[in-house]
Amino acid sequence: MISQKIKKLGIVFILFLLLFFYKCPFQTITGIPCPGCNMMTSLYYLLHMNLKLSLYYHALLMPTILIFILCILFRKNTKYVKALLILWCTLMIVYYVYRMLLYFPKSPMIYDKKSLFYFIFRHV
Repeated sequence: MISQKIKKLGIVFILFLLLFFYKCPFQTITGIPCPGCNMMTSLYYLLHMNLKLSLYYHALLMPTILIFILCILFRKNTKYVKALLILWCTLMIVYYVYRMLLYFPKSPMIYDKKSLFYFIFRHV
C-alpha cells in the first residue's frame, strides 16, 4: 500500500520538475536543438490561447497530445499503439529535419552557446 503512494508521489514530483525546471539535455550538451525542443514553449502558448505562437514553436504539440491520448485509450491493443508510436516518431523526425533546414540557427531552432560542446571547443 505505502509503495503505491510513494510511486504516485514520485510521478507527481517528476512531472513537477519537467514542467517547471526542464532543460533539454541534448541541447545542453551539444548546443543543437533536439526534435522535441520548444515543445514546452509551444504548450505554454497553447495554454494561453495563442495558437499562432504555439504552432510557431512546435507544430507537432497537438498531434503529440492526441497520439498520447489515443495510446492511453487503446493501451490494450498493442498493434494499434505500436503503429501510432511509429507514426509519431516518423512525423517528429521529418518535422525536425524540416525545421533544421529551414530555421537553424535562427529562432525557434537556436544554437545554445551555453552548451558543453561550445565551452569545450571554444577553449581548444
